[in-house]
Parts: sequence; C-alpha cells; structure tokens
Amino acid sequence: MRFCLIATLMVVMVGCSMPRIIVLNDPLDAAQHNDLGVSYEARGDLDLAVRSYERAAELDRQWAVPLVNLGNTLAEQQDWQGAARAYQRALQRDPVDPVALNNLAWVLLQQGDLDQSLAQARQAQLLAPENPLVLETLAEVHLARGEYAEARDAVAAALELSPELPLDDDLQNLLHD
Repeated sequence: MRFCLIATLMVVMVGCSMPRIIVLNDPLDAAQHNDLGVSYEARGDLDLAVRSYERAAELDRQWAVPLVNLGNTLAEQQDWQGAARAYQRALQRDPVDPVALNNLAWVLLQQGDLDQSLAQARQAQLLAPENPLVLETLAEVHLARGEYAEARDAVAAALELSPELPLDDDLQNLLHD
C-alpha cells in the first residue's frame, strides 16, 4: 500500500513537472487570411484586420492584394507612413497595380508630398485611364498643386465615366468656378 502511494505520488509529481509542447497549426491560407481581414475591417475591427492582412502577405510573398488592403486599413486609421509602406511593398510585388499606385498617390497627397503624389497618380492613370477613382485622385493632386485647369479636366473625365461619383466640396466647387 505504501509502495502504491509513493509510486502514485511520484507519477503525479513527474506528470506535473513535465513541460508540455504545444504546436499551433494555422490551417488558413493567404486568401483565407485576406478574406478574414476584409471581414474584420467591415466589422470595424481594424487591428485584427491589420494582423490578418499581414499574415496573408507573409504566407504568399508574391500576392499584392493583402498589402493593398493593409494600406487601406492603415490609411483609414490615418497612419499615412504605414499606409505608404504597405502600398510600396505591394508595388514591389506588382509594379503595375493601378489601385496600389492610386492609393499611394492619395496617401502621399495627405503627407504633402505633391511631386511624388502626382507621379504616382499619373502612373495610375496610364494603367487605368477608365477608372473614375484614379481620375478623381489625379484631380485632387492637381488641385492641391494649384493646377486648376488640369484638376477641372480630370474631374470632368471622372464624372463622364461615373456621373454619380461622389466628389468632395473642393472638387464640386472647382466645377462651378
């Protein structure tokens, strides 16, 4: 009896002191992490969205979409530097992504880098001349640079493609001047 008690006690003590190794396995692929990020972003859980987009970008080092989504989320949080870095990383993966170029132009505009903003906006326009959002960004950049005729032309072209395009007050006023 005493032997059983001592043996049981030793087994319990050894069992308690044995370290446990837990291996976590992430079953989601890059696309699923990206979709999860989109879902989190739609719910307003921006920190979780950022983590999901970063994980998606890590899992597929060729795919630019999660980095564009990451940039969009960071821009929504007004983290202009982080957003710019995300868009630049996306463009390293896909140098001709007009969405990444356009969004980088907009972020650079927010940072006051008008020359680089214009360069990115023009490149986006070359790649997606029929995208009204690209033309709207180009108009915003021209307006910030004081290039009113060019801004007016870009807004008119954007509205020709998408008459219901919501414009901010500055662009609306530009059309009526």
